[in-house]
Amino acid sequence: MAKKKSATPIKFDEGTIRIRMYRVGFGDCFLVSLPLGKNSSPTHAHVLVDCGVHVKGNLDMIDLAVDHIAETTNKSLAVIIATHSHQDHISGFSNKFTKFKIGEVWMPWCENLNDKQAAKLQRKHATLALQLRDHFAASPKPAAGDEERQAAISAVANLVQNKTAMSLLRSGFGVNAVVRYLEAGVNLKDPANIGGLSVRVLGPPRDPKFLSKMDPPAGQRYLRAAAGRVETVNGLKPFPERWMLKSSDSALAHLKLSREDRKEFRDQLVESSLNGLAFALDQAKNNTSLATLLTFRGQHLLFPGDAQYGNWKFWLDQDDAEAVLSSVTFLKVAHHGSHNATPKGALEKMKTGNFAAMVSTQSVPWESIPRLPLMTRLGEQTKNRVIRSDSLALKDRPKAPRGPELTGLPTGFQQGDFWYDYLIKL
Repeated sequence: MAKKKSATPIKFDEGTIRIRMYRVGFGDCFLVSLPLGKNSSPTHAHVLVDCGVHVKGNLDMIDLAVDHIAETTNKSLAVIIATHSHQDHISGFSNKFTKFKIGEVWMPWCENLNDKQAAKLQRKHATLALQLRDHFAASPKPAAGDEERQAAISAVANLVQNKTAMSLLRSGFGVNAVVRYLEAGVNLKDPANIGGLSVRVLGPPRDPKFLSKMDPPAGQRYLRAAAGRVETVNGLKPFPERWMLKSSDSALAHLKLSREDRKEFRDQLVESSLNGLAFALDQAKNNTSLATLLTFRGQHLLFPGDAQYGNWKFWLDQDDAEAVLSSVTFLKVAHHGSHNATPKGALEKMKTGNFAAMVSTQSVPWESIPRLPLMTRLGEQTKNRVIRSDSLALKDRPKAPRGPELTGLPTGFQQGDFWYDYLIKL
C-alpha cells in the first residue's frame, strides 16, 4: 500500500508533538508523544489514551497496534488513560502491558471501587448489564432486519466483556504504576514527571443531575432540516409508536384487543423497554468518560472520551469554558463522531482554523456513525484539518469498511501502515 505524503511534511524530532490514531475498527487507540528536550533520553514521553475495539466492529488490528506501541515506545508509557470501561476503549489492555514500564494509570472516579458513590453506581450498572445479557442470551435470536434488537445486544456486550482489562488497569498492570481516579475539577502539574505538562480534568462530574443527561437538546445537535421537518437520528424510544398510550388511557381495558393481541402487546412492551434499557445503560457509561485537557508548551489537546451531553454540560457551564474551548489546538472527536457526543455549544466555541481533529470511527456496526452534518461542520471549523480513521485502507483487510477516500492528507497529517499521525511543531 503506497503511503500518502502530507502536503507540508513535518519532521518528527525532539521539537515535535505527535498524536497517533490507530485504525483498529470501531474503537479508540491514541498514542500522544510529548518531547522532553534536546538532551533527553528518551526524547519523548508517551501517553496512551484508550486501547480497545468493539466486538461487532473488530478488524483484528488491536494486537498489532499494541505490538507497534511497544516497538514505538520501547515498552515505556508515562501515562495510560482509560477514559471509560466500554469494550471499544479498553479491550486491548491485555497482559502484554505487564511487560511495559508504566508511570501512571488514569481512570474516571466512578471506577474506584473504594469510593462509596462509585461502588454503588458500579453495582447498579453491573447488575442491570448482567441481567440484560442473560435475558438476550435466553431469548430467540433476533429476526433478520431487527436492527434495534441487534444493536441492544451489541450495547450490552460493550458493557460486560471488560473484566480482565479493568482488573489489569486497577492493579496498575502489576508494575507499580500509580493509579489515579480523576474527577472534574482536578488539576495535575508535571504528572508522571513529564515536565511542562499540565492537565485539567473537565469530566466526569459527580453530580447525578449531569451524569443522567444523555442526549443533547435539539439546539445542541448537528441536525439536518428537510421538507419542513428536523431529522432525528439514534433517537431512543423505549416503546414502539403503535404501543404508545395517551395519559388518559389508564389500562388495556380501553383497547378492544383479542387475547392474542394483548399477549403481543405485553411481549412487545417488555422487549422494547429492555432494548431501551440496554441503550440507556450504554449511554450512561459513556457519560462517565474521563475528559481531559492536556496543555503542553502552548498546545491544548482535548480528549473527551465518549462524553455525552451531561458530562459536557457540566464544564460548559463553568465561567472559563469559552476561554478553554477557544484555546483548543487538537480535538479527539468524542464517541466516534456520534450525534450525541459533540454539542454545538462546544464545537462552535472552538476557534475556526485554530485546531485539528481526529475521529476514530467506522460505519460498522452503526450506520448512523459518524454523523455526517457533524463531520461537515468539523471540516469547516478546522479548515479541513480533520481526518477519519476509516479513510485509511488496510491492505490485509479487504472487507474493512471505508469512509471517504482522501485525495491528499490535510496539512500536518501523515499516514502509516495502519495509523494516522498529526504532528505539531513547537
